[in-house]
Amino acid sequence: MRRIVSFAIVGVLVGLVTVVESGTSLATAPSGFGANFTYRATLDPFHSTSGSHSHPGPAFVIVVQGTATKYSAGDPSCTGHQVPAGQGFVELPGDVHIIRNEGTTRVVTEVTLFGVPVGGSFRPDAPRPGSCAF
Repeated sequence: MRRIVSFAIVGVLVGLVTVVESGTSLATAPSGFGANFTYRATLDPFHSTSGSHSHPGPAFVIVVQGTATKYSAGDPSCTGHQVPAGQGFVELPGDVHIIRNEGTTRVVTEVTLFGVPVGGSFRPDAPRPGSCAF
């Protein structure tokens, strides 16, 4: 009886492994798929800037190194919001902003963009906001 139970357990385990592995082996490989609008931006220390710009769709930004300071054109007080490494933020479509490095460490960001039309600009330049002196 023990032998039958042992064979049954082994059989069930082999069946489970086969079912789990068949999902992987039956999957199709990706084709024509990728993150075409993910890019890395680097701002050198001592007040370098991204320039005033916007994006046609939302942009998800992660600060990988340093501290980025974000200024919104719509803020009449031109108050910078510091974002340290390990933190991130979302830039809404059409939101004119400037990202600056106001520290002594190079700022590196990883940015993923959505809603960029084929052949279109992912980063249209914008006039300098009147509320900021830079």
